[in-house]
Amino acid sequence: MLIFFDVDGVLIDGWHADAALRKPWDATITADLGVDRAAFQTRFFGASGQRSEALMHQCVIGRLDLAEALAGVLPDIGYRGEVKDFMRYWFEKDSNLNAAVLHLVAELKRRADAKVYIATGQEHHRARYLWNDLGLSERFDGMFYSASLGYPKKDVRFFEAINQTLRIDPAQPPLFFDDQPEIVACAQSAGWDAAVFRSAGDVSGHPRLQHLALGGSPRR
Repeated sequence: MLIFFDVDGVLIDGWHADAALRKPWDATITADLGVDRAAFQTRFFGASGQRSEALMHQCVIGRLDLAEALAGVLPDIGYRGEVKDFMRYWFEKDSNLNAAVLHLVAELKRRADAKVYIATGQEHHRARYLWNDLGLSERFDGMFYSASLGYPKKDVRFFEAINQTLRIDPAQPPLFFDDQPEIVACAQSAGWDAAVFRSAGDVSGHPRLQHLALGGSPRR
């Protein structure tokens, strides 16, 4: 069995499609770094309805380098330090791992003989940080991310590229957990058995996994 997990909103308890569940990494960015938080959000992540035109989106699909994109924005919104230090601040603040989900990942590998993967929308720098510095490489069999594939997750070609790379059998659709309903729908159109994620119970209680009686306390 192949099982895929999203990062933000699933493996990391930070940004979530449901605003009520969000824990913003930049909540204290003005006090910490002198950055105008609202200006940074608008200049870098784009206004609502215009995300696909934002600098961050171009980084996430591999067309811009994050460090270079930030260098063109940060001096105008109050930041006076090195770009690499800003990136480290960002990545470390946005690294609140969901212990309950990672516990289930370990159980799935051990008890279900499952191959577990990450499918996420990331640019190259944070993808390397997640995989190497945060240690997700020790927990998962592989990671597929948008900048490396060249497609955002809201594009069915993102999932089709993974189908082709892993030679996924349509008769054995992979499980996939993501917090964004529109991405779940996109994965389903590529033949995946995708489900909306709100808590670890959505994993342990999935119909295809219920027989394993997953649960218990996360190991720390």
